[in-house]
Amino acid sequence: MSLLHCKAKDSMLQQISKKKLVFIMLFFFLLFKNSSIRCRSVLREENNKKPKIQVRLAHKKSKNYYLKDWRLERAPIFGSFDKTFFNKKLLPEAITYKYDPDKRVTKKELITKLENLFGEIEQKKRRFTHFDILRKSNFNRRKKCGLLILKFKDYPFVVKIFMETPKSFVRPYSKGIYPIFFYNMGGGINRHLLGFTRVNNLLEIKESIEKSPKWSKMISTPRKWFWKPQNSKDIEIIGKNFDPKKDIKTVIPGTYCIIADAIKLKNKHFSLFDKSAKETCMSLCNYLDVRIDPHIDNFLLEEGTNKIVIIDTEHFPSIVGFKTRQQFNGYFDWYFKLSMKCVNDLLFTSKKERMKHL
Repeated sequence: MSLLHCKAKDSMLQQISKKKLVFIMLFFFLLFKNSSIRCRSVLREENNKKPKIQVRLAHKKSKNYYLKDWRLERAPIFGSFDKTFFNKKLLPEAITYKYDPDKRVTKKELITKLENLFGEIEQKKRRFTHFDILRKSNFNRRKKCGLLILKFKDYPFVVKIFMETPKSFVRPYSKGIYPIFFYNMGGGINRHLLGFTRVNNLLEIKESIEKSPKWSKMISTPRKWFWKPQNSKDIEIIGKNFDPKKDIKTVIPGTYCIIADAIKLKNKHFSLFDKSAKETCMSLCNYLDVRIDPHIDNFLLEEGTNKIVIIDTEHFPSIVGFKTRQQFNGYFDWYFKLSMKCVNDLLFTSKKERMKHL
């Protein structure tokens, strides 16, 4: 068999393994959605203590959208966004290049191209003047919401755009398979809220790595900053029944970006069929108390340094709703425990237990 055929086969098998966990969770989710275990008498009164969120555009009279669900939890929805931290980690006035410190670009130059980009998004364009599209599968061009990942054509930076509307915020089952599991396992969290965890979690990860004689020589991370478009509309979220005495409220950006270093990658990639790579990645995750997603695709080899680069820094316990410190013996153990948690969250968590996390 030719080398090309071997690589193609390995790539196909890796994709199958990547989706294995999703299919397992999807099976139990569909079982739950159609099971008679959810049936209830039509004469039974609605529980008025069920958590409820009211979502609308802030600072103006706009239409309210509602979501009422026992899965909603206070911390993921009202604790993910920290305005003070967000403003503190905005784009600096000038940024040096990661691989060429003698070169730099000003914030003004980047913002000029970013504002032009949002004008093109508003026009629902399929291609952009100053950016190459890296991933658009999670972005709805017509509704202008979701996650869009781009790269500057002229600068070595990647842009992750998070866009949400009040209507899309309360439609957790309309955003694809992964967001459905985020919502059910993470206390109502979504990609938009998870994006706010990326920079703070990155700083905590870097601090832990720098303390380790072993990992500090092996691991690298991109720099990351927030940026908010000039015409971004804030979203107000009001929570009812989370606090027995009063309603709670938060205001989050409806549109924001994370700008990060573009990483120079080697041709060699990690694979689930590489025992050494799997052991290294899981060992790193355990050292970091699984604050990052252990999936093998989140680790890349950097050209020149041969270091392992962590590219996805979302707070993993927030994604899947871990309330306690976790450790895994390997990828099979990770798949198994995550699947069992999914089953428990979907089928066997009582209302009384859910109320403990309000």
